[in-house]
Amino acid sequence: MRKLVVCIICILSSCWITVTALSSSLDRVIAIVNDDAITFSDYVSYFNLKQLETGETVISGGQLPMIDENQLESLVDQKLQIQEALRRGLSVSESELEIAIGNISRQNEVTEEQLLKRLTENNITEAEFRRSMSEQILIQKVVNGQVARFVRVNDQEIDQLVKSYPDLFEVNASYELSHLRIAIGDLDAEQTSVRREYLDLVRDRILAGQKLEDAMSTLNLDDLDFDYLGWRNQSLIPDQIVAEIVRAGAEPVTSVMEISNTLHLFLIHARRGHEIVVTQKQIRQILIDPNRKSITKAEALELAREIRSKIQSGEDFAGLARKFSDDLNSSANGGDVGWVNPDDLGSELAQVVSNLGVNELSEPVSTLFGYFLVEVLETRDQNILQDVIRSRARDMIFERKVNSRFNSWISRIRGESYIEFVGVN
Repeated sequence: MRKLVVCIICILSSCWITVTALSSSLDRVIAIVNDDAITFSDYVSYFNLKQLETGETVISGGQLPMIDENQLESLVDQKLQIQEALRRGLSVSESELEIAIGNISRQNEVTEEQLLKRLTENNITEAEFRRSMSEQILIQKVVNGQVARFVRVNDQEIDQLVKSYPDLFEVNASYELSHLRIAIGDLDAEQTSVRREYLDLVRDRILAGQKLEDAMSTLNLDDLDFDYLGWRNQSLIPDQIVAEIVRAGAEPVTSVMEISNTLHLFLIHARRGHEIVVTQKQIRQILIDPNRKSITKAEALELAREIRSKIQSGEDFAGLARKFSDDLNSSANGGDVGWVNPDDLGSELAQVVSNLGVNELSEPVSTLFGYFLVEVLETRDQNILQDVIRSRARDMIFERKVNSRFNSWISRIRGESYIEFVGVN
């Protein structure tokens, strides 16, 4: 391989010398990465796109950037990842590219025409942009396959991060509370059981809609203590009690807890600063993936339409999902995905699902994975604050692990590759 690369370098060098007088400095080779050359024009395109991504000023047509060593190293790493993707037989279809460009347009709240106009104004051609997008999709595929899919994050890691760095997940929640407690340190097992049953009964009555006074009216215990605690900030409440308050969700009372030889029951009169309420939808879906079925995209669309007609004619959605759906996570459950938040779905599906009513079936939805048929079964408003906190913690841990594994992976690839910088600045 070394000899082959040396020959290629000689050929490239001689060609470059021959045409130097006829070409601009943009055409000069500045790096060799295995069998590929990186030219100065490649670097300028990469530089401009990076500047645009970060919101910095893009160089004008008459200016050329100095080569930054760190950016050139990043470009080399990108080239290595693309080569690895191609070596593994990965590719990007035209539909994948169009979907990705459409997603960028929607994220920036512009049309595709406006996006291309903005690129042109910043000295980035449509061809350069499409090539860059295709390369980024390839890189995402190979990194997912060789790095990300091996990374796992468990609940214990999430719990530890949230507990160790509470300021990162501060939500400034507070609760208006009342407190029932019974000391049981001097009681035997039977006496303790009686008092636990008493608090359980009070809790059940409150959950059934009774006020506290009514829930306690026919019950008498001399050793019961009651306190109205008022508003308490979450940071001033013990973690075990906070966990029970959170676990209670929208319910007005916690479970009965035993802490330090005392039975505790907390009434939650009100909450504030602790909610992220979204409308969740329970959905089921059928995916027709042309790649899995070895059919064309047009044939996949036609099949999705046929299945939709069968459902509208009264055929069982669940049975059709088990028979036809290519979504391995839901097909065995008759297509049932469960409850989803608005942000859980890709942009194409999210927009469609947001407009569906209960028991309404979508038209086939084109996505990167194929065509989806989606039906909404039920809706509900849900406080997802704790889910958001844990998701944020999970993402932080996942990113750290992926970065560590990625650095090892790319270092190994660099070590196995031929890389030479030539004519830099």
